[in-house]
Amino acid sequence: MRTPLAAAALVALGLLLMANPLYLPVSVGEPDPAYTHTVRPVGEGSAAGIESPAAGRANGSAEASNGVVAYADLAPEARAAFDRARDAPEGGFGVERPDERVDSLSYPTEPTLGDGLLIVAYDGERYEFWTRTVEREPVGVVAQRVLLQPAAFLVGFVGVVAGAALGLRKRLGGS
Repeated sequence: MRTPLAAAALVALGLLLMANPLYLPVSVGEPDPAYTHTVRPVGEGSAAGIESPAAGRANGSAEASNGVVAYADLAPEARAAFDRARDAPEGGFGVERPDERVDSLSYPTEPTLGDGLLIVAYDGERYEFWTRTVEREPVGVVAQRVLLQPAAFLVGFVGVVAGAALGLRKRLGGS
């Protein structure tokens, strides 16, 4: 009578451990924010949802009505951030501390046109200038995802297999 109970307990424990993505990771701290600045040319199908620069000039619409900001109209710190992001090899850079942000720019987690996303006219071209807050997971949560979750799943899988083997051993005529 003990063998079927042990087999059922192993299977139940194994299934609980295999279901660990449902309850892990447990938050062990506040998110660690970073503040990013990205610049890329506006093109067809731009994330900003505006037309290409050629189409904007062709229909004679004023740049201000398209939400375009002239480079000269940016605050000096914002121009410096724009230049640094445009000149960066990956098209952007990040800062870690809130006091390193540019005061005249907003840093939402979900940028929208005018709030974290500016279209900047610079040297006859238009650029998307993205500023956003990226919330990174604390180190403890990353460790849970990388180490604890896979180990728990593996132990759970072995538990289910062991429980099934123990239960089937008795049925198949083993001792």
